[in-house]
Amino acid sequence: MGVSCDSVYTLKAWADSLGGVEYPLCSDYWPHGKVSLAYGVFNEDVGRPERAIIVVDAEGICRYIDVHTLREVPDEEEIAEELKKLD
Repeated sequence: MGVSCDSVYTLKAWADSLGGVEYPLCSDYWPHGKVSLAYGVFNEDVGRPERAIIVVDAEGICRYIDVHTLREVPDEEEIAEELKKLD
């Protein structure tokens, strides 16, 4: 699942621009930042979540957390490897 603080309309437009995505998207727009706050990645100083990748297994256990600055791009191969560990 992908979670963003953007509105559902923005998430749909983003997914459509990619030709669709294979996973569900969740808007953390309202109540603003509630999900990212629960995972400890909401930056209250700037009013938005950090760019974070959090892998949660089927039992709800966080198996991987990687936080980046807004301009940093997460390593897709590293994320794919973490996701493979869930199989």
